[in-house]
Amino acid sequence: MLRNALRSLVFFLGCLLLVSAAIFCLVHLTPGNIAEIHNLSPQTAHVLHLDRSLPVQYLLWLGNCLRLDFGISTVDGTPVFALLRDYAPTTLFLTFGSLFFSLLIAIPIGMYRGLKPLARLGKALSVVVYTLSSIPAFVLGYVVLAVAFGVFHSYITTPPEGPFHFWKWTAYYLPPILVLALGNGSLGEFVRFISLEAQNVDAAMFIKAARARGVSLWPHFLRSLILPVFNIAVTNIAVLLGGLVVVERVFNFHGLGWLSWEATLKRDFPVIMGITLLMAVVVRVLMLLNELLSTWIDPRLRQ
Repeated sequence: MLRNALRSLVFFLGCLLLVSAAIFCLVHLTPGNIAEIHNLSPQTAHVLHLDRSLPVQYLLWLGNCLRLDFGISTVDGTPVFALLRDYAPTTLFLTFGSLFFSLLIAIPIGMYRGLKPLARLGKALSVVVYTLSSIPAFVLGYVVLAVAFGVFHSYITTPPEGPFHFWKWTAYYLPPILVLALGNGSLGEFVRFISLEAQNVDAAMFIKAARARGVSLWPHFLRSLILPVFNIAVTNIAVLLGGLVVVERVFNFHGLGWLSWEATLKRDFPVIMGITLLMAVVVRVLMLLNELLSTWIDPRLRQ
């Protein structure tokens, strides 16, 4: 167990190192000099180490990142860490909220589809789910905006201000969460995976024995599906994060996706690098926890 944990930790650190190098190289492959693009003074360029060679710049940036110092914005001088601290909670709420709604819809449909594969209702639900999943998130988002404005005359892209009001906050937060949950492709993947797992569990010998004894089968099904569902949920976190830019831009949702769009337009490279590295860290941490939890729950994985 300890050896597997250490191996996973070493792999985790190695992946982050490669990701950080890839981020740095891709950003600096763009044409133009950062100091010239933003008309920085020689003193400012020296403080930002822009007058050093690229390998030295990378090592200095990586060392600062280990101290949670991601540099400063080349547009307005705001520390990147402060921007990540302010915008990350909104994005995490959007990501895990959409994941929650995806699983809330996918688990019962997938279970029903897997246990009753010939039922007409299950086939109809699958068609609806796969149709929604095939719609691009930005298209579904604009449809929601058109309905909200054209039918209900509601501006749901304006962040609520003042004291907490349930309906205003719900109108602002719920649409992007549902659009990301329904229109990003994850829902169809969840339903397909859960239905296949339900079929495999239903064919297992312990389920047949429990059915012969006349005991309730649902506890056995739920215990058997917890780990596979958790695995597929963690795997799809990266897919959800990939759809953030489009959804947050469509709904004017001020999170890391919206911030990365603004930073890209302004070529604010320190902000882009900080956001990308933070998202990579979140994905890798969740995958590391998934590996450790899977090893702890399933003894077969310890071999």
